[in-house]
Amino acid sequence: MEISALTKVGGLSQAFPAQETQGVQGTQGNPTVGFGKFLEDMVSKVNEQQGAADRSIQGLATGESKGLHEVMLAVEKASISFQMLTQVRNKAVEAYQEIMRMPV
Repeated sequence: MEISALTKVGGLSQAFPAQETQGVQGTQGNPTVGFGKFLEDMVSKVNEQQGAADRSIQGLATGESKGLHEVMLAVEKASISFQMLTQVRNKAVEAYQEIMRMPV
C-alpha cells in the first residue's frame, strides 16, 4: 500500500491541508522516512489545533469577542483530529504486531 493513498482518505486533506503532499515525496528510496515525516506532520497539526482550541476557550472565558459557536467548532475540530491521530497510531501498532507474529 502506498502512503499517498493515506492522504486521499476522505476528509484527511481538509483536516491537515498544509501537509497533503509533504512527507509523501521521496518515498521511493526510503519509505519509512516518508511515513515518519507524515506522522510527524500529523502530530504537529493536531498539536496546533489543540492550541487553537485552548486559545479560543481562553478568549471566551476572558470576554473577547469570540462567539460560543466558534469555540465549539475549534474544540470539536481538535477533538476529531486527535481521535483520527489515535486511530492511525492504533493501526500502525496493530500492523507492527501482525508483522512481528509472522514466522520467519
